[in-house]
Amino acid sequence: MSTSSTSSTRRASWRLARSGALAHLPGLVAPFLVVALAGVLVSGTGVLVESGLRSPGDAGFLVALALSFSGTALLLVVFVIAATVSLALRQRERDFALLRAVGATRGQVRGLVAREIGLVAGIAAPLGAVVGLVAVRRLTPALTGAGMVDPGFEMTLSPWPVLAATLFLLPVAHLAARLATRGTLRTSPTAAVARSTVEPAGIGRVRRTAAVAVAVAGLGSAFSPLVVPGTIGVATAAVSAFLLVGAAALGGPVLVGWLLDRTGRRGGPATRLALANTRGFSRRLTTVVVPLALALGVGTVQATIDDTVATAGAAQLADGLHADLVVTGEGSSIDEGALDTLAAVPGVDTAVPLAAVPAQVRTDDESGWLGALGWEPLQVRALPAQGVDGTLDPDVVEGDLAALSGPEGLDTVAVSRDARLDTGKGVGERIAIRWDGADLAWATVVAVYDRGLGFGDYLVGSDTPAAHGAAVPTDTVLLRTDDASAASALTDAATGLGLTASGEEEYVASAMAAGDSARDLSAVMLLLLLVFVGVAAANALVLATAGRREELVLLWRTGATRRQLLAMAAVEALVTGAVAWLIGTLTIVPAVLGVSAGLLGPAVPALALTTYAVLSATVFLIPLLTVVPVVARSAAGPRRPRATTASVGPVLAG
Repeated sequence: MSTSSTSSTRRASWRLARSGALAHLPGLVAPFLVVALAGVLVSGTGVLVESGLRSPGDAGFLVALALSFSGTALLLVVFVIAATVSLALRQRERDFALLRAVGATRGQVRGLVAREIGLVAGIAAPLGAVVGLVAVRRLTPALTGAGMVDPGFEMTLSPWPVLAATLFLLPVAHLAARLATRGTLRTSPTAAVARSTVEPAGIGRVRRTAAVAVAVAGLGSAFSPLVVPGTIGVATAAVSAFLLVGAAALGGPVLVGWLLDRTGRRGGPATRLALANTRGFSRRLTTVVVPLALALGVGTVQATIDDTVATAGAAQLADGLHADLVVTGEGSSIDEGALDTLAAVPGVDTAVPLAAVPAQVRTDDESGWLGALGWEPLQVRALPAQGVDGTLDPDVVEGDLAALSGPEGLDTVAVSRDARLDTGKGVGERIAIRWDGADLAWATVVAVYDRGLGFGDYLVGSDTPAAHGAAVPTDTVLLRTDDASAASALTDAATGLGLTASGEEEYVASAMAAGDSARDLSAVMLLLLLVFVGVAAANALVLATAGRREELVLLWRTGATRRQLLAMAAVEALVTGAVAWLIGTLTIVPAVLGVSAGLLGPAVPALALTTYAVLSATVFLIPLLTVVPVVARSAAGPRRPRATTASVGPVLAG
């Protein structure tokens, strides 16, 4: 074939794809909107990462936040785009089957679909990415309030996040389209036409095996905190909700059919028709249920993990503190004169000053090519040179905390078990540390402790950062007394110095409250993800219901009243919400049990009840507020387009 002939064929293919996209424009609105919203999320995340990398001194914590958020966001984006594109193309299975029947090859149909989705995603992805590039700047006040960035910080704006979002979303949409048309294209033309009328029962062996394997992986990751301590095990457990919802998506037709078979055939004509219809279209129901279940499962698990980590941190801090009073500077440092004044109060037996020093720790010696991504920004707790004298117990499980003190303690560090897993460094090995305003230094690990959530992942002697030119301002003083009456005198002395004195319980409560801003920021970002999933679920429901117009018209013409159609729609919406709620709830239970057992031990499992209740209500409301109005509009008047018996084959068969 000549070059000119090939070019003409390609131009004709693109013209056909454009005409097909225009002809089916209403059905492509949902994928367009979902891809555009995904572009907002992915581009906004890219801006956060780039801003942190370009100003690591001011926004080192921003990189860690953005990377943590990006993992959840990208998984959600893949799930939601796959579900929406699959549903949109499934509405056109009959068209593709007829094209096959009149002579179109598999490659031609596959190319047509790829070009149509490419046109939609090629416009929606960069458009949404540009919006995300601008909109993410509204997060700056929240980032500043949470201490992620310094006051006056400004986001870095460049075309790279837009390009990255587009390059990520186009292949995702293309792969989703290819998988959605796989069933139609792998069968013969006549079988494809029959398949487009009535959904096939059950699922294949490969899909069934994949569903079981993913479910097992989800259960395994949910209970990982029992084996892997700290935040690493918690992060692994958080993935379980995605895996279990993925297993439900793979085995959805079988699972939904089994659930609906348990309901029997009770109720009036509208209820029986609704149940028969959902049985006949179990694949379609699975597609719209997945985003709803994902929102409930992921939202509740993330909120529960945040609450559980905060509770475990408070418990570890309370168990590890052995001081009668704790004096803090309320954001300012405590100078040597104030420390001497406190130590001189009658009845004071021990005064232990503590400091928090900004630093960056290299988590992997082989990650030099990653640049700033290979460094973890944090606050390192610096202990006094003379030791803590029993006022602080991080529960050392290996080595000795006393090795941090004295001249021999220079350039040494104690690490939590979580940090040991993260860096792979144990006692006797060296960790690269970059102190605030100083060059690269190396510290030898001399102890490993268990209470990292309460005391942080790294402890050093105060002489170590000072030797490298870093400031070591005292912000907390742990005081022990040998006289109960000394507490009042100490409180008066601290107040006179402009400091705050509190008991252990009060100090733990205030320390946990200091992290409220960071948790609020996490809640805001989680809300953005849930809004994206909720909008996508609503779009999917509208798309699925609008695609049944001929079916609804035929039911109306064969005797169903408008009231019966609305009742049928309400029952279907409730069934959709109930199935999504049940699947979402089942994905929550393993992760909640695993995280609670791993962090809190044998205690009543923690659950973010408010978040769970709100999301549960949302799972039921979204179907009701989308399905019923679309059916009401379709059944609004007597004039209807001609319907075909094939359009309601599954309903009549059910």
